Amino acid sequence: MLKDRTHKLVAGAWLVMAIFLSAGFAQAADISDDLNSSIEAAIEASEGASQETNATAVAETENGTEVAAETANDTVAAETGTSIEPVTAVGVSTPDETEIETKGDAANQVGTEIVTEKVGEGAEEVEMISTVCLNGCNYTTIQAAIDASKDGEVVEVGSGTYNENVVVNKSITLRGVNTGEGVPVVNAQGNGGTVVLKADGIVLEGLYITNAGPYPSAGIEVVSDDNMIAGNGIWNSDWVGIYLKGCTNTTISECISSNNGNDGILVFRAPGNFVRDNVVSNNGDDGIQLLNCDNNRVEGNVVGNNTDVGILLDTSQNSVVIGNTLSYNNKGIGLLNSGIDRVGPNRFVNNTQDLELA
Repeated sequence: MLKDRTHKLVAGAWLVMAIFLSAGFAQAADISDDLNSSIEAAIEASEGASQETNATAVAETENGTEVAAETANDTVAAETGTSIEPVTAVGVSTPDETEIETKGDAANQVGTEIVTEKVGEGAEEVEMISTVCLNGCNYTTIQAAIDASKDGEVVEVGSGTYNENVVVNKSITLRGVNTGEGVPVVNAQGNGGTVVLKADGIVLEGLYITNAGPYPSAGIEVVSDDNMIAGNGIWNSDWVGIYLKGCTNTTISECISSNNGNDGILVFRAPGNFVRDNVVSNNGDDGIQLLNCDNNRVEGNVVGNNTDVGILLDTSQNSVVIGNTLSYNNKGIGLLNSGIDRVGPNRFVNNTQDLELA
């Protein structure tokens, strides 16, 4: 009797253990399934992240290739003067750009900061503009706007005549804008230089500049480096229209320098500059003179009706003079103590003497 009871207890214990183990195996299977699902999800997420990272890396690499190509093209263009179309990376889409402008009424823009942002893939551009006008603006003189500006900002000058002497001592863009009454005029009234560039990296464009005083004053005087002077008209300076003194890497482009008392453009002890595509006429001495300076380039200018020499190189070596039209000057080109090997071809029309060597 006791033995049968013992066997029943043992059998019952095994039954309970079997039930417990069965339940444990079922729970373990559920946990295993959940774990497998979690692992599969993690793998899928990892693969997705890897694909996204690879795509981003490819895009960044291709964008880097595009930037490098553009930089190389810019370098070649700067060295050769030839415009080269940038290479666009294949397979890289350009994000849409949204321009956001904050500005008030057009008549009250001067002294107002205009913020232009380009919102795109990692690209942002901010431009701060101060505007000058004769009436109804915070700035009514060009000099006041320059004094209030910071490097990299823009000062825009509206139509009208501004009787002042302007000194640009910050790396800014000074831009004339025809706001309906003609190109703005800066008039020195016969006293001192009209516009003097003293900081590096200035852009001067779109202004009429007149009535600079006697020597050593000039319509535009440049004593700094890396500047761009483009699309300006300079006339009636008592001495020189544009004067580059001791500077380098400055470009004078698409300007008119006329009716000045001495030279239209004078480059003095200033190597490595570029004078191109200008009209230089009716000046009291030479049209363009390079004096005691080497390695400049004078190209594509129309130089006419100047009292003495159209283009004069005086003690200036290794300068390129090419593609210019010289007409109705006393002498077309003069070379004094300067080499001829980098001069020409140029076009000569009705000069008293086309070429002078001394």
